[in-house]
Formats: sequence, structure tokens, C-alpha cells
Amino acid sequence: MRPAIFAILMLGLCGLGHAQKVRFNPLDKSEMVDRARNAPQNDRDRAARLESWFHTHGCGGSSFHEQQAENSQAPNLVCDLNPDAEETIIIAAHYAVPPANRNAIDDWSSASLLPALYQCLKGVKRRHHFVFVEFGDAGTEAGEEYFLSHRTDTEIRNTEAVINLDALGFSPTKIWASHSDKDLVHSLMIMVYALKLPASQVDISSLESDQTQPFVQRKIPQITLHSFAKSHVEGTSRMQFRPGNFYDSYKLLCGYVAYLDASLKRSHGE
Repeated sequence: MRPAIFAILMLGLCGLGHAQKVRFNPLDKSEMVDRARNAPQNDRDRAARLESWFHTHGCGGSSFHEQQAENSQAPNLVCDLNPDAEETIIIAAHYAVPPANRNAIDDWSSASLLPALYQCLKGVKRRHHFVFVEFGDAGTEAGEEYFLSHRTDTEIRNTEAVINLDALGFSPTKIWASHSDKDLVHSLMIMVYALKLPASQVDISSLESDQTQPFVQRKIPQITLHSFAKSHVEGTSRMQFRPGNFYDSYKLLCGYVAYLDASLKRSHGE
């Protein structure tokens, strides 16, 4: 592994009135692309590979655990960073192989990205408790419901944001804006301009089910990011993995999550 690049971004945080350092530590592009392209063919191997990557980046022991939902073939994988903090940001993706009898899209590219997001954030003092959760269900809400049912009312009340990742790397980063919290969308656009990376809004209601409803029902702000262009949604172009787009999405997410850590003010549940 090539030594990680240490990126420091100076920007004015909206509403704070002064410059703030947003720091993150991304992995090398070639390694990220290799992880996304080489998806194991069954859920057990996928879970083992993700666990291995989390452990490689330092998330092991009591910081990592599995949850086996009753209606899911594969377990949720949960990694905690800075668990003693009161306020929480959740970053979520699905890793299971899509059922053959459904017209579902494989979200492995986004699932493979979560351990690297952990790497981006670690090593710098953070204000939030970050929960990285890899849901083991495909095309259902079983994993989300089980995960939330095992969190206390206080933990749910103190969750300031959920960043939900659908498949990434098929085009520049897209936002499902109509199903996302407007303040979280606004914060993402700040980082889009600051990092000079592409992003736009594309509704995917006709392509993907909204698996964030368990969070929405509990009044937790969420944002869904994906990479489906309008031509993909309309079925007029073939989906093709694009390494440059994938790595741009990764860098944007590194900056975005670090920015939320510095900028979010507790408002959920008040």
C-alpha cells in the first residue's frame, strides 16, 4: 500500500464565520478501484473481505461487531469510530449480492468504500461518533430496521445525520435530493465547490427503492448519494464502472463527512 496522502483543506465553514481546517487521509486511487472492481460472488466472502479491510485500517476488537437480522441472509457489519462522543453520524451501504429474481443493482462499489472512509477520518480528533454500517440485506429494509431496533432512544435522538450510499462509480456523484434533507444537501454542495469535484441532482425513485425510510420515520436527517445518470434511469445508456468518477466520489465523501463533523450543530430531536 502506498503511503496515504494527507489532505488539508482550508475553507470558511458556513455559519461559523471563520476559517476551519477540514482534514482527511484518503487511500490511493489504484487500491480503491481494485477493491470496487473485484467483488466476491457470495455474501459470506463479501462480509469477510469488508471485515478484513476494517481491521486493516484499525477498526477491530470492541469497535467492530456483527448483527444478524432475522429476515436477512447476511449480517450487518458495524464499525465505530470515536464511540465516546455524544452526537453521531452514520454512514451506510449495502454489500449483499442482489437476488437473481429481482432487477436490483449491486451496491458493492459503495460498500467497498466504507472501510476507506474510516481510514479518511481516523488519526484526527473528531467531534462526532461515526458509525459505519454495512447492511447485509439486498433490496429490503430488514438490515436498517434491525440496526435501529438495537439502538437506544438516546442514541437515535443524538444521531445528526445518515449518509446513505447507493452504487457509486457509474458517473459523477449524484444526489437523490427529493429524498434527502435540504441542509445535508447544502453542506454537500459547499464541499463540491471547495474541492472542485462534480456532483448533480438525479431522482432515482423509478430505479431504486428508498431504503432510508426507517431513518426518516425516526426523524433522523438523511442524504442519499449515488451515481446513476438520467440516461441510466431512463434506460438509454449502459451502466459502466468509471474509476475516475468512483475516486472523485470517494474524495468528495472524505471531505463531506469531515466537514459535517466540524459544522453540524445539534438540532435533531429539539
